[in-house]
Amino acid sequence: MATNKEWICFDGVLSDTETAVAPVKSRGLMYGEGVFDTLRVYSGRTLFFSDHYKRTVKGLQSLGITIPDYLSKEYLKQAITKLLSKKDLLHSDAVVRLQFWREGERGYRTTEAGRLHFSVMASKCKEVYPHPHLVTVDCRRTPSQSMPSEFKYTNGINYILAAKEAKQQKGSDALMLTLDRDISETTIANIFWRKNKQVYTPSTECDLFPGITRSIVMEVIDNHSSLSLRRGSFGLNHIKQADTVWICNSVRELLAVKALDEKTYITDDTMFNEIKHAFETYRDQHLEPL
Repeated sequence: MATNKEWICFDGVLSDTETAVAPVKSRGLMYGEGVFDTLRVYSGRTLFFSDHYKRTVKGLQSLGITIPDYLSKEYLKQAITKLLSKKDLLHSDAVVRLQFWREGERGYRTTEAGRLHFSVMASKCKEVYPHPHLVTVDCRRTPSQSMPSEFKYTNGINYILAAKEAKQQKGSDALMLTLDRDISETTIANIFWRKNKQVYTPSTECDLFPGITRSIVMEVIDNHSSLSLRRGSFGLNHIKQADTVWICNSVRELLAVKALDEKTYITDDTMFNEIKHAFETYRDQHLEPL
């Protein structure tokens, strides 16, 4: 009987999810020891793939995992291209998730032993994402002193618990705060807001993941003729006085927020639209083929 196969790339080989097997004896499974990355591919082109790759390598190194020589940036690009071609996604926008983990023994102390595995998954990117309704949650962002925030570690329990709490409150995402109750990020994105001609965003001291899209947005705002950007530590009262709020990540790019708890915001904001347009222009100028 014919079945609809879901194709992935597993250790560089195209396979369907029914036959691709990851070892049970895996530190990725037992402890979430590994890293991942998510990026958007625009008809076979990507934005700052080198930065995504470098961040992945540094994240693995922070766990004591050395990436094999064969798993170069070009090799990974070829694996992505092969999967996108197989899934007929080379001529459309796609979401690509890269996952890296290793085999190994039980116990928290790591060793150099253990084969590194990786997978590539891809799906068609949505044409439109709905404006999110954020809600504040009790689950706090894990401090950077406890777990470095600059990498995408496989262990996402902190985000999972926050997202679960947001869902219980009928929100579409959680606004996460630091232990000091300063704004950090959402479970999936960085956050910005505007009041008059001043734009605000949390600084890296607020335990946030410093996304690549976030850095582009900051550059765009710094180059804007009539807006200024302030990075710092801000409480809930500050963002609730904003004119408009938006989130950003590599997949959704810039997306206006419609509400935070009971506070609503303008989603069709002229200045936000200017920033969004400037980001899209910057993106189109820097896209590179896989």
